[in-house]
Amino acid sequence: MVERQRLIDTLIELIRIDSPSGEEDAIDGEISGRLARLGLAVHHDAYGNLIARRPGVGAPVLLSAHLDTVEPGRGIRPELHGDELRSAGDTILGGDCKAGLAIVLEALTAAAESGESGGTPRAIEVVFSRHEEGGLVGANHLDFSMVSARHGIVFDGEGPPNRITTAAPAHNGVTASITGRAAHSGLEPEKGISAMLIAADILTRLPLGRIDAETTANIGRLEAGLKRNIIPEQAWLDGEMRSRSNEKLALVEAQFRQVFAAAAARYPEAGIELDLRSSYPAYHIAPEDPAVAAIAGPLRDMGLEPRLEASGGGSDANIFNRNGITALPVGIGVRSFHTTWETAHISEVLQGAELCRRLITAA
Repeated sequence: MVERQRLIDTLIELIRIDSPSGEEDAIDGEISGRLARLGLAVHHDAYGNLIARRPGVGAPVLLSAHLDTVEPGRGIRPELHGDELRSAGDTILGGDCKAGLAIVLEALTAAAESGESGGTPRAIEVVFSRHEEGGLVGANHLDFSMVSARHGIVFDGEGPPNRITTAAPAHNGVTASITGRAAHSGLEPEKGISAMLIAADILTRLPLGRIDAETTANIGRLEAGLKRNIIPEQAWLDGEMRSRSNEKLALVEAQFRQVFAAAAARYPEAGIELDLRSSYPAYHIAPEDPAVAAIAGPLRDMGLEPRLEASGGGSDANIFNRNGITALPVGIGVRSFHTTWETAHISEVLQGAELCRRLITAA
């Protein structure tokens, strides 16, 4: 049986290990040691993603989460208030995705203690990726020749474990650089070309925000200028576009290109460069897919009705599905990802562990 106090202890211990993106060695070492003690064979690919296996009957089921957290995520001080675990308020909690890691560890521990109900254990493959935050970097570099599972579950969703994400958007990163001409703003502003004003002009013409039910676009960062008395020569834009429809994403991409091309024509003396790069593809999994049924059945046995939902965010599941692994994210009992008021609901994290235990002990 999964144990509440053990799960809490594990989650708090993992949260206290700093693991911002790119600095996952400490959490990797802790998780690798725990998996090895549970009898799994632990490996790493060339990028450093953690891949562990347990032999058993049948086709292996994939269990996945990610090792890294966002900032501010150093020196986290988790505080338990009844059923809710939060940070002290000056950092994130790191429940995304430490709760996912704790869920898998508790499920494996509980299954091992129960002796898999006396039967031969089910084959398992565990993939804990690095640098998920900011573009699914670890999953994009994952050595899929080391993974044989064709279906699985990604413990990285917001909300309760009966929330199953069956559709998620494709994502394009957007970066742009604008080069104008510097000049003294008080002595000879006429000689300058303001890269900041060109960037502002472009921003007023881009399709941004909620475009439709499936599609969004955003410029989240603008950097320009050096000092108040210098016409800014350089400006940089950083943003993204997402859609669960590849056709709609292509349309937004075309609109962005048109806006930047028109700006280049209006400001022929400026240098304007736009870079659009695909970060990950969309996926859609039908409600009747066997991978959905494999999760829905244990949830119903637990008295939880599955909720099939479409998401506006991506996860490692996008990359798994692109590579022929039908993977579905489920909720890990955490709310308000990436904020200082991020909260883990222990009762729901425990349900996630019980779901995982049932999945790995199923015939």
